[in-house]
Amino acid sequence: MGAIYSGEYRCLEIFAKSEDGKKSTVLVVGPSGKASVYPAGKWQYRLIKIPLEKNCGYEVRLENCTASICYLSEADDILDRGVCFLEYSDGNWRKTDNLKEWYQTPNREQYHFCPYKNWINDPNGLCWYRGYYHMYYQANPHSQEWGHMYWGHAASRDCVHWVHLPFVLMPQEEILNAKDRKGGAFSGSAVVLEDRIRFYLTRHFGPPDDSEEETVQYQTMVESEDGIHFGEEKTIVEKPNSDFSFNFRDPKVIRYDNCWQMVIGTRIKNVPSIVRYTSSDGENWKYGGVVLEEKTEGVYTFECPDIFPLSSEMVLTGAWMFYADEQRRFQPTYYYLGNYRNGRFEIRDRGLYDFAGNFYAAQSFEHEGRRIAIGWISDFYQEHCPEENGAYGSMAIPRELFMENQRLYIRPIKEIYRLKGKCYCNVERQNVRLKHLNNNSYYARLTFSANADFEILLGKSEVGEIRLVRKSETLQIVTTGVKSHYVQFVTELKELRELEIFVDRRTVEVFANNGECAGTKLFYGERDGIFEAEFEKEDAAEKIEVYEMKGIWR
Repeated sequence: MGAIYSGEYRCLEIFAKSEDGKKSTVLVVGPSGKASVYPAGKWQYRLIKIPLEKNCGYEVRLENCTASICYLSEADDILDRGVCFLEYSDGNWRKTDNLKEWYQTPNREQYHFCPYKNWINDPNGLCWYRGYYHMYYQANPHSQEWGHMYWGHAASRDCVHWVHLPFVLMPQEEILNAKDRKGGAFSGSAVVLEDRIRFYLTRHFGPPDDSEEETVQYQTMVESEDGIHFGEEKTIVEKPNSDFSFNFRDPKVIRYDNCWQMVIGTRIKNVPSIVRYTSSDGENWKYGGVVLEEKTEGVYTFECPDIFPLSSEMVLTGAWMFYADEQRRFQPTYYYLGNYRNGRFEIRDRGLYDFAGNFYAAQSFEHEGRRIAIGWISDFYQEHCPEENGAYGSMAIPRELFMENQRLYIRPIKEIYRLKGKCYCNVERQNVRLKHLNNNSYYARLTFSANADFEILLGKSEVGEIRLVRKSETLQIVTTGVKSHYVQFVTELKELRELEIFVDRRTVEVFANNGECAGTKLFYGERDGIFEAEFEKEDAAEKIEVYEMKGIWR
């Protein structure tokens, strides 16, 4: 048997599944010598929660089953301590006491939020509650591929340094008990009340291949007093009629115009639409009609909508599923600016949330006067490079949204700059060539006295490169040797005054002119970082600074 010492924790959580579909168990022997047996999932992984006494030793054996993720939970200071992950090999358990060391792989981000391992996608339930930022997210804890959806959970005091917390939502029982069903806990949002958090989310259930006849999506509500332990979940909204596709998901709830309002992404009579529901108490909802239709050819449906006031305008955002634009960017997220009257959105302007190809499903929340958004760093071009105990997916740097010049501006939250470490470079009006940058995690800031074309090499691999290119009045991320090489990740930018670049292993994020545009791109390059900037006119680059970025894991 493998030995586990509980320390300050009072619970062991194990996702376990039978190896051959037959009876399988997790056997636990406590300090008194008494043995307890817990059944594993037959066809799917099932979460087993085993109560422990603090500061005691246990023997834990997996009998005819495998475990995906295991951790110790239920500590008094869990929001600061986080869970303690365990790895099982050859009958022995090993604690992952040093996450900084665990994340030191060629590809894993160092200062972006990334799961302990395996798959994550959309951020959900973003909020500030009782001194902590909470981020929930869709996850498949069992592999580096999409699968049945769970909600993972992380918390932070500064929205930069995160701790991992227990999974909070599981797939439905009819999915866990079946071999041929698909679904689980899809995306949703959170509303902070005086003494609890109320969550709204989509449940998905259907066959492996979605169909209008069999696939069902519906909205549920669940509450939590501490953000960790959830109450009973109940269904609150189902699609109104057969005009609606089964694509009916991702509720975002806000308090606006003296009532609770929920927006949902859907497709009505083959038209991608965002619809709304209203409620006086946040529990009983009434359909309120279509908020916005998108008739651009090629958009299949809306998903992951968001709506919020910002300055004197309303902002509505939505992800365009299955759409490829003229530059061949796939599934972009768009924002709309305008007025929101009588349940309809009157568009004044619209634009890309992010001009590159790996930013999706953004969700925002308000805290102390700031509108903060987090998006999923997606991989629609299938460029992921698997590695042992690796992770598919991460989250973009939290971004502050604000209005300027009647446009939506997007900049990194100020807290991220606290991670700046040693200075690699601080020069003026010259080309720069930096190689072997430690850990390939760095930050660069450039200011310009005049418009000038340039190319900045940000990453290399054996077969390709990633560059940031300024040409005439455009800014473009250019990749070679990768599956997305044919895509133009480009934005119009008449004047370039300031440029910020965040490189974090496989992730590149670019921000121009204090948030006038943002771009996020994946690139799997060499372990050592590189920054080579060559300007058409050297004196146009007024100042160039490059800094190491410290990691967020301990």
